[in-house]
Amino acid sequence: MSTDCAPAELQAVYLSRDLEDGELGAAGASAAIPMAAILLARLTHAPNIQIAGEMFVNPRPRKLWHSMLDDRALGACEASETFLELFGHSHRGLDFFFHNGMQVDAHGNINLHLVGGTIDKPKMRGPGAANISYAAMSRRFYICTTAHSPRTFVEKVDFVTSPGFLDGPESVKAAGLKGGPRFCITPLAVMDFNPHTLRMRLKSVHAWSSVDEVVAKTSFALEVPAKVPMTPAPTARELELLRGTVDPDGLLRN
Repeated sequence: MSTDCAPAELQAVYLSRDLEDGELGAAGASAAIPMAAILLARLTHAPNIQIAGEMFVNPRPRKLWHSMLDDRALGACEASETFLELFGHSHRGLDFFFHNGMQVDAHGNINLHLVGGTIDKPKMRGPGAANISYAAMSRRFYICTTAHSPRTFVEKVDFVTSPGFLDGPESVKAAGLKGGPRFCITPLAVMDFNPHTLRMRLKSVHAWSSVDEVVAKTSFALEVPAKVPMTPAPTARELELLRGTVDPDGLLRN
């Protein structure tokens, strides 16, 4: 196992291991880490993963780009579609999807709209989301952030862009939600969700972090088990494929 990797590389490898062969999923727009995870999974244990849900089908990019909707990132894709077609079928859901957010709360709800103020006069306005059907209709989704701070991880988001587990089991049942976040991976740690309370709990910490650091940089009461393992490091082979084939320009290391 190799611990000589960047946080984004570890995130991509960890996510790739959880994807299964033959599944249908999408990475989202600004999603270099999730796309790296999908492409790496294809090269290792899941060659038949299907990528669809972001206006293209099964792209084969020669390298990573910050936005996987960049025309240069599509490479030789099997097909493309318009927004009308995308919205027309997104209610069917996917096996997996990925999310990031300006805020993520204790129940895995995601905010990409605004922070502070009101919807008419926010203190900070975010990009929003063009389509949240995948969050509610897909079997599961992953939260993958590029930062872990008290401003990002809050008790309750200021605006629910994409629902996680809302306020807990009763609200999820009332809303008829079927899927939800499987886990949340950040540059410091991996979190999952208590199946009884649906609140976020610490699953593992990365080699360069600690339980104390993760707790200090999370502004809600994160559930912490008595024993918290270290996040498994990438293997030498995984890093070789990630750096040599998926990300030859080192986007994840910059």
